[in-house]
Amino acid sequence: MRILLAATSTLVLCFLQLGAAAPQPGGNNQGPRLQASLAGQVEMAWSNNSSAGQVYAQRGSAEKGTELSPGVRLLLGALVPGLPQFLDGRPRAWAYFVAEGAAVGGLALLNSRGKSYENRYKNLTRAARGNFVYPGLRNNPTEDVNLIATGYGEYYEDMLKWPSSGDYDNDPDQGGVQPETDPRTYNGHQWDIAKINNYTGTSGGLPVPLSAAERQAALDAYLAQVYNKELNWYWTGLEAESDEYRRLFDRSEKSYRNRNKFITLLIANHLVSVLDVLITQRLNSSEALKGRGMNLGLLMYTPTAGAVAGQIPMLVFGKKF
Repeated sequence: MRILLAATSTLVLCFLQLGAAAPQPGGNNQGPRLQASLAGQVEMAWSNNSSAGQVYAQRGSAEKGTELSPGVRLLLGALVPGLPQFLDGRPRAWAYFVAEGAAVGGLALLNSRGKSYENRYKNLTRAARGNFVYPGLRNNPTEDVNLIATGYGEYYEDMLKWPSSGDYDNDPDQGGVQPETDPRTYNGHQWDIAKINNYTGTSGGLPVPLSAAERQAALDAYLAQVYNKELNWYWTGLEAESDEYRRLFDRSEKSYRNRNKFITLLIANHLVSVLDVLITQRLNSSEALKGRGMNLGLLMYTPTAGAVAGQIPMLVFGKKF
């Protein structure tokens, strides 16, 4: 373009010089001034065209300097979905930004809500555990219990299913651990299961050990399943607290389950962004398309009607003229 402008300006200048050398109908007194004026205009036009060419060249160099390598574009697409598309000036970048903000915001909100409900129902376990150590409700009420001890495994779920844990050691005055025998409690139920799985003898339809080894195997199975004395509970007399515990537990679990949906959205948004970059780079790198001034891209399309809800990816074709 700059060479074309230079050649055109040179031809115009030569034409004006030839025209100025020819006799003018009005005399020669205005010839030099007219020649100087037109020559100055041509020189100014040439200067402006040169400046414009320099600016165009600088702009093209700058744009070329800011082009990102395919590896960097993929990394940006994986870390910040929509950023490569935004740098390319593609409007669909905002769809990635909105999806990322919604996923992160929803994830943080539901995680905070689930944790809040969890802390509240865990605080209620202190009432049930404190209720268990009252005199008359257990065989060994003088045991020191840490009411703020943290449960493990399925402890909090088991508190939903069983009104009482039963005792960890049914008779602390004897050596070793004496299992809970009440099958209506969690620990008593685990002791029944341990006996059925390890005792080979029967008496009146009930399992009995035939050796000390079987008795020890059943006791080991019992100790592996029950909770220690610090975690024993008793909900009887605490019906209101038990109902509140169940309500808070359900809300906490629901918040955590819904949180997984936003985690899925977050992962999907990153994957689609990377695929967008891969597809766009692969299609636009085709020399056949570039030579014809054509390109292909991925666009998030929102149908105006139909059974499909939300945005769907759409392949877009473009051609430069």
